[in-house]
Amino acid sequence: MSKITDSARNEDCQVRIPFGCNFNPETTVWAHPNKPGKPKGGKLPDELGAYACSNCHGIYDRQLPIPPESHMTRPDVENAFWEGHARSYIILKRKGLV
Repeated sequence: MSKITDSARNEDCQVRIPFGCNFNPETTVWAHPNKPGKPKGGKLPDELGAYACSNCHGIYDRQLPIPPESHMTRPDVENAFWEGHARSYIILKRKGLV
């Protein structure tokens, strides 16, 4: 694990998918962005990720369905991830990790 992935422990979720986020810092992980055509198991650099709770991470990675109450589309979920990335990057800068 890198210092960035380790830094997710007990952080607040920054992806915050409506009706999906569990707001439980104990479930937060460093989520990597999805990239079309990436090799199975391949990940993009840590610096491109976001702090995500287990639910938001599962929704983003398509392991959980998008909550119907959210009225979100797949592109909306992608945008939520990248907004979470921006918030997460600021936290990483404050921690001196980027």
